[in-house]
Parts: sequence; structure tokens; C-alpha cells
Amino acid sequence: MKKTIVLLGLVLIGHLFGYGQLNDYKYIVVPTKFDVFKKENQFQTSTLIKYLLTNEGYNAVYNNALPIDLMGNPCLALRTNLVDNSSLFSTKVKLSLVDCNGAVIFETQEGSTRVKEYKQAYKEAISEAFGSLRGLNYSYEPKENEKASETVTISFENDIRSLEEDSNNNASAVVEKKESDPSKEQMVRPQIQEFEEGNRGKDLLYAQPIEGGYQLVDATPKIVYVLKTTSSPDIFLITKDGKNGVIFKDEGKWYVEMDENGSKAKELNIKF
Repeated sequence: MKKTIVLLGLVLIGHLFGYGQLNDYKYIVVPTKFDVFKKENQFQTSTLIKYLLTNEGYNAVYNNALPIDLMGNPCLALRTNLVDNSSLFSTKVKLSLVDCNGAVIFETQEGSTRVKEYKQAYKEAISEAFGSLRGLNYSYEPKENEKASETVTISFENDIRSLEEDSNNNASAVVEKKESDPSKEQMVRPQIQEFEEGNRGKDLLYAQPIEGGYQLVDATPKIVYVLKTTSSPDIFLITKDGKNGVIFKDEGKWYVEMDENGSKAKELNIKF
């Protein structure tokens, strides 16, 4: 009897630990096609799981429609796996949530049913398994290093905006800065010459390395975008006029897309 109580206690502690860890993740990614199936959204499993997660307050997204910040930092999310232990006479499934390193952070109870029709069977089994994720009062809690990173980014962007305003309001002040810092002037001048000689009309933006990424400068010279590096060399995060966006490379061309309704990707001419 005592042994049984101890085992139950250990199981309970393990589940509670998993519950707390869920708050460390901003998103839960639901694949449009689970590995156990041959077709996309087979038996409407992806639709059902995303609906159940969203209905309980989890920030669920499909793997083909990732938010901008998740594209830059995959570790903000847990990936959903569907574990199928079905037999000839019953459908048995459970859900596992996996982090960016492949570690299982949480696993639900197993849901089962003897319903023969597949779509209804998976609906019942998944709904039963999902009971482990209900009523946990999930609330995303950013880690300290994420908070610090956001603060630095906002502050840096504001500093750049202030510099641009100073450039518009007091041209002489900018000239004085250039004369006092010849290294920056040398970094800007070659790009202007190259733009004037061989790239007229192409709106060339020249990427200059800075701490944490790049700044894109036009022929004025004026800072147009400040790029923050991500885990992918072809994706950069940006903040412009208080809005978030992403600059990414697709088929050899660079594009910028802002995180706003109706926003479309715009091609950029960047020289790194």
C-alpha cells in the first residue's frame, strides 16, 4: 500500500513539474500532417488539436504559418507529436509536446475508444487524451534573458530613430559626428560610390555589421533598417516605426515583410 502511494506521489509530482514548464513556452506548434498519417490533416486531427489547444488558452499555430518571432527563435515553441498506439479493435493516442532540442516536455494521458469509424474514433481518443491539458491556467512567462533582449532591442531602435531625427533637424551636427569618427565615414563612403557608379535606380541598401546584426544604409547615407540576427542566416528580425517585421531570403532574393494586416513581402536590393 505504501509503495503504491509513493508511486502515485511521484507521478503527480512529475505532472505538476510538466505543467509549470508549459508556461516557459509562448507557442505550441501543430503540424498540418502528423508523422503517423499519410495525408495532411487526416481525419481532421490537426484541426481538432489546434482547436482544443486554442480553446484552453494555449497560443497554438500551424507549422506552415509561424509568427515572425518564432521564425527567428524556434525555442519559443513546443512541437506537438501524436503518439498512435492503436490496435485492430481500438484507437489509442496520446499527445507529446517536444522542445526545440527534441526533449519531451509534457506527455498527456492515453485516450482510447472502440468506435470503428476512423474520424469519430480519433476525435474521441484525442479529446480524452487532451484532458491532461485542461484547466492548467496556462500563462506564458518570458524568461529573464528574453525580457532583457526585448528591452535592448527597443532601446537600440529608439536610439537609431533619434539619430535619424537629428540628421533631419541638424545637418551640421551629423557632419561633426562624421568628422569625429572617420572609421564610420570610411565604412559608408565606398557603398555610396558603388551605388552612384553601377546601381542607379536600384535602391541599393548596403549591410554594415553592427553588434547583434546589421544596419542597412541607403545612398544618403541614412539608416533604413536595423537587422537582428536569428538562428537562420537567411532570416533577420526588424523593428520599424513601432512595428515588427522580418527580412528573409527566398530563391536568392531578399524580401521585407512587416507584421501588420494586409502586409505583403517587398523585394529589397541588399549588398552584404
